Amino acid sequence: MPVKAKRSVEPPARRPSAPSEEWIARFGRLQDALAVCPTDILARSELATLLEQSGQLDEALFNWKAILACDPNSLKAREGVARCRQRIGRPVQSVR
Repeated sequence: MPVKAKRSVEPPARRPSAPSEEWIARFGRLQDALAVCPTDILARSELATLLEQSGQLDEALFNWKAILACDPNSLKAREGVARCRQRIGRPVQSVR
């Protein structure tokens, strides 16, 4: 019987690289959107994901926590907090 590999819920880790022009423009648009509406969960989630992918884990963690402040039931934000804490080396005791 073939052995199935366990599938991780964690997205593949990307190596931090120099920001491209596209990344910088996208980052700027998200910051502009959040300056107008700080509780825009979709923009903040995209920003947190972008920061996490670029290796800026403390900033990503801040944004995931900001999402949880608006929506404590956000599974995506809870997973983001757990991932960032794990990668940073902080305990995952609580996602708040």
